[in-house]
Amino acid sequence: MKDENKTKERLIQELIKIREKNADLEEIIIEGKRVKKELKESEKKYKDLVEETPIGIINIEIIGKITYINKRLEKISGYSREEVVGKNVFKLGIFPDEMLKILKERLKVRLKGGSTRQRREIRFKCKDGKWMWIEITAKLIKKWGIPASFRITVQNINERKRAEEELKNSEERLKILFDYAPDAYYISDLKGKFIDGNKAAERVIGYKKEELIGKSFLKLKLLSISDISKAAKALAKNIIGQPTGPDEFVLNRKDNSRAIAEIATYPVKIKGKTLVLGIARDITERKKAEEILRKSQQEFASLFNNSPEASVYLDEKDKVLDMNSSFIELFGYNLEEIKGKNINSGIIHPPDKIEEAKRLTKKSIKGYINYDTIRKKKNGTLFPVSISASSVKVGEKIKGRIILYQDIAQRKHAEQQVKQGYEKLQRTMEATINTISKIIEIRDPYTAGHQNKVSQLAVAIAQEMKLPEDKIEGIRIAALVHDIGKINIPSEILSKPSKLNNMEFSLIKNHPKVGYDILRRIDFSWPVARIVLQHHERLDGSGYLQGLKGDKILLEAKIIGTADVVEAMSSHRPYRPSLGIDKALEEISQNRGILYDPEIVDVCLKLFKEKSFKFES
Repeated sequence: MKDENKTKERLIQELIKIREKNADLEEIIIEGKRVKKELKESEKKYKDLVEETPIGIINIEIIGKITYINKRLEKISGYSREEVVGKNVFKLGIFPDEMLKILKERLKVRLKGGSTRQRREIRFKCKDGKWMWIEITAKLIKKWGIPASFRITVQNINERKRAEEELKNSEERLKILFDYAPDAYYISDLKGKFIDGNKAAERVIGYKKEELIGKSFLKLKLLSISDISKAAKALAKNIIGQPTGPDEFVLNRKDNSRAIAEIATYPVKIKGKTLVLGIARDITERKKAEEILRKSQQEFASLFNNSPEASVYLDEKDKVLDMNSSFIELFGYNLEEIKGKNINSGIIHPPDKIEEAKRLTKKSIKGYINYDTIRKKKNGTLFPVSISASSVKVGEKIKGRIILYQDIAQRKHAEQQVKQGYEKLQRTMEATINTISKIIEIRDPYTAGHQNKVSQLAVAIAQEMKLPEDKIEGIRIAALVHDIGKINIPSEILSKPSKLNNMEFSLIKNHPKVGYDILRRIDFSWPVARIVLQHHERLDGSGYLQGLKGDKILLEAKIIGTADVVEAMSSHRPYRPSLGIDKALEEISQNRGILYDPEIVDVCLKLFKEKSFKFES
């Protein structure tokens, strides 16, 4: 009994222990369920986090098989999860060939224990065929210590790459602008040591950039001694943040020549450090030009002030700016009296010459003019002047005018005397010619008035041909004496009523030569003697005495020759009655271009048929 009780008690104790263990087990099971539930919830949260993260995520097995992509990566790539999961990432054609090769090499490195996390920028081909830049970070995932897969994060860096490219282009553009700026640009520290410079800076001082960098302007002896203190003051201002200039500096070039430059300096911040940006403009040529201009102005002032001709300098509105001593002496005004007044306001003009002056002012704006007119002195005296005027231009803009006045009273008096002498000479010559003509007519009364009539027609032809007045006058004179050589022919031959024999006709044919010998010793203003010699020559060479043809015959001789034939045929002769003007015109018309010049013939016919020309007795 006692043993039974012990056994029972033992069983009860065992049962209690079993119940306690069952209770512990239930607690473990409950805890396990709770942990499993929390783990499931945690996994869901992680999955949700992965799905919704703004960073693309892709899981790839070691062999390259895609097992997962999140929503962000779907949006980045354009591919849906269903289109890529289960496919080999290296066979989708989403990476450039060169980049694909690099990626495979990097994966091999990581599988062999290399870096497990590496950022890399690569180009990626989206579903729509467009390429984009992405940044990837790959993490090797191990399972039981063995590499199992890669978890790769993907970020779209297209905008960043575009910004970097724009920044790079901007920097390149700025570098180009810096290097190729027409002015010299340089950067130095606050002690005057060169850090950088452009091509224009190299040209200005003759040193290459490499020779300048790290050296100061003092060491290079770029500045003249007198400019060193000026440069030091400029640097001192730059140190306290103040710009300077532009100031002029004389620079010693590498080849020992000198250049003059205007230099402005500006303190600038580059990577947090204060440096000096200098801009230098080479003004050597400008200074030379200024010096030439200064000397030119001095020369002009000297020429203007010492000119023997009265000179006045006007502005663009014709107001007096300056005058020389010759002007003061000629007109009687000093500068204070008329400075600022309009020269055409009647100061030096008679009332009837003011409008003329205004018209000529407009002409002088277009260029140089010269004319003779009348001007008035301060005391009211009128006198003749020769005026030369020209515009003063700076570039294309008219800045004023210079007018020169020359008193020509003496010249006018001399011209009047010359004119009177010439007119007297003309009257004498006319009287001489008329006398000679009368002598011939007295010896040959049947040809009375012939030379005068030939002169009338020849002059009319020349005028119709629009020949110059001077040439027409020569034709008139030559026509009046064209038969002067007949003075050497016996009067009985000139007035013989029957046909001339050969000897008599030979004497007649020689009259142009006799006339030439008489006239060639007289100093005419025209080739009168040669015209007389040729007046019986004909276009085809059939004339006499020289048998000249075409252009070898003077135009004046051709005109007189044609007029001579027309007058002779239409007038009475000892050996025949008048043939009439119609017969004369028929002769020259039929022989137009053969014996007689066609233009002269046409004009002669026009005079008689259209303009009713008639000989005057």
